Amino acid sequence: MGKRLIHLTSASLAGVLLAAVGAIVGASPATSAPVIQPGSSLEFGDSFCTANWVYDGGGGPYIGAAAHCATGVGQRVDLATGSLGSSIEPIGTVAYISSSLDFLLVRLDAGVLSQVSAAMAGHPSIPTGVSTPSSAKQGDLIQFSGHGVVFDFTTVTQQQRVGVFNFFDSGNQYVIGAVTPGDSGGPVADLTDGNKAIGIVDTVGLTVAPEGVNVGEAGVAVYALLQDAAAHGFSISLRTV
Repeated sequence: MGKRLIHLTSASLAGVLLAAVGAIVGASPATSAPVIQPGSSLEFGDSFCTANWVYDGGGGPYIGAAAHCATGVGQRVDLATGSLGSSIEPIGTVAYISSSLDFLLVRLDAGVLSQVSAAMAGHPSIPTGVSTPSSAKQGDLIQFSGHGVVFDFTTVTQQQRVGVFNFFDSGNQYVIGAVTPGDSGGPVADLTDGNKAIGIVDTVGLTVAPEGVNVGEAGVAVYALLQDAAAHGFSISLRTV
């Protein structure tokens, strides 16, 4: 779903004034570095997706995204201004792409670690943990934060979309809620289950599964993502707030 800036003559007085202006400009505070967090926009070459959660351990730290966003392990990844936007800075390298679930891990560069926040964009109290089939319930209120096309236009539409949890099936979570291309890989949180990370965005549409029918978002469940990563040598854990 992903895809493609000192003499006081009149002359000397002018010089003094120019020097003073220069000093004031020079004293201006430096622009702070951009935050890298769940809900940030990422550029994978010609594809734009959204980052999900921050993970520690296993050679990390990592930030997650959807597998279909990347071309392969080793691809460089940039922080971006938004869907169909422009690159801000390189932040890491694709280290793992799951062959069975639609997720990947980006190993973050040492030079950007001070910019990383575990908090979902717009929601400093998310995530507190991981939602599982034993804790999440059908009907739970779900929170999205991402850079889907059209939703990318304002901060409110990026960060304040909600949905309703439907069910888990085969390591994926299904939510009745609105996402669009560009949201791929983005974080999905269960507010009712204590502001926990429940999944990532992978697709949208009609799904008919053994557990039921869903119209809306679908993607890898975080509990299954952690299990898959561990089985392939990436023993990671979710970074919480």
